[in-house]
Amino acid sequence: MTPAPVFGQLYDAIQHANRILVVGDGRPDGDSVGSSSAMLTWLLDQGKDVEAFCIEPFQTVFGFLDNALLYSNDPALFDQLFDLVMIFDAGDLKHGGIEDLLPRIARAHGRAPLLANIDHHSTNARYGDLNVVFPEASSTCEVVFRFFDELGLTIDHRMATSLLCGILTDTSAFSNAATTTVGIEAASRLVALGARYQEILTRMFKNKPIEGLRVWGLALSRLQYDKTRDLATTYLLRKDMDGVPEEFIDGISNFLNAVCGFADTVLVLREANGGVIKGSMRSLNRDVSAIAKHFGGGGHKKAAGFSIDGTLKIVDGRIKVLRKA
Repeated sequence: MTPAPVFGQLYDAIQHANRILVVGDGRPDGDSVGSSSAMLTWLLDQGKDVEAFCIEPFQTVFGFLDNALLYSNDPALFDQLFDLVMIFDAGDLKHGGIEDLLPRIARAHGRAPLLANIDHHSTNARYGDLNVVFPEASSTCEVVFRFFDELGLTIDHRMATSLLCGILTDTSAFSNAATTTVGIEAASRLVALGARYQEILTRMFKNKPIEGLRVWGLALSRLQYDKTRDLATTYLLRKDMDGVPEEFIDGISNFLNAVCGFADTVLVLREANGGVIKGSMRSLNRDVSAIAKHFGGGGHKKAAGFSIDGTLKIVDGRIKVLRKA
């Protein structure tokens, strides 16, 4: 297979860089952590001078991935000199959490680093000097797998575990619309390379405590269906999740999309810290990425999300969004 030209360009940029900064998406999930940590592991093995950053601390569930504990969320990193910044799974710099931080490198040292944007979202803004963006891929981890595979670079068991984690996360273990034959074949190769498949399943999908399952029960009990819009909706208030880590709430929209065959589209709204409402959308046919983009979010045609400032209010059993002025 002839490698995609952009893979060769990325490889050359890595080889010519003296210092590299790896950046995970500002809302870290299995795909952003998996793809960036796999690249981080490879760069360290190559003897590169590399740092890793994510604006939000990783959830504890990702602690089993090699080198996931090396990430910093200290903005002072951006006062250091880097020749190459690689950002993973972020549709734009704001989503990546570094929109205001990246210019600090140039201000401190008189030159901007080369920016490599590595992603698979169809709404990606192509904001990099190098845009390694493949919307047909199941996940950013699949894109990174292709980079290593097509260039004949070694993928060890640690990298394989990180990459498989992202593929399984974004396909909901091969049960949602992101599942493709290419993604399944990549996962098979990664398992053969030593990926810890059972550990990923246990950590990512079989990790719900009783308190978390009770919250899932609330979401299920509030499910509503709008036949006119062919839309199933539910919600969670901030008080519903007191004492329950956000990581245990993730996956509700994927689950509903898998079981609500009566509805084309599923929308889960939940209040997060800081007066923010997070929306997670899944569909069978509708392009929900366009809807998410309207609210400043993004994603894929059949799986997207957004965040808006505001609170939820329930009036006569119906969900009302009260947006901040």
